[in-house]
Amino acid sequence: MSQEAQFQQTSGRRADRRRYQASVQFRAGTRRANVQVQDISELGARISGVFLVHEGDHFYLKLASIEAIECKVAWVTDFEFGCEFIRPLNPVILDAITRSN
Repeated sequence: MSQEAQFQQTSGRRADRRRYQASVQFRAGTRRANVQVQDISELGARISGVFLVHEGDHFYLKLASIEAIECKVAWVTDFEFGCEFIRPLNPVILDAITRSN
């Protein structure tokens, strides 16, 4: 059974996005920047900000109240990019993060 089969398909996505606007720290090697998370799900997030990334790049995001999360860039536009969390967020953690915002 593939890992993708575990996730419910909703609106063409593997998981529903939740509105979550917060300034968070982005870290890739020695590069650091504050970026804006626009929405989030158990599997990833949409991020805006002027920062050069490419599909497949790995980096860390520091969200409120939890340790940094390892991510991979899934897609890129001019001023936004989507990331996939290497390890999905626990639904309880996601609820706590989005509730505190």
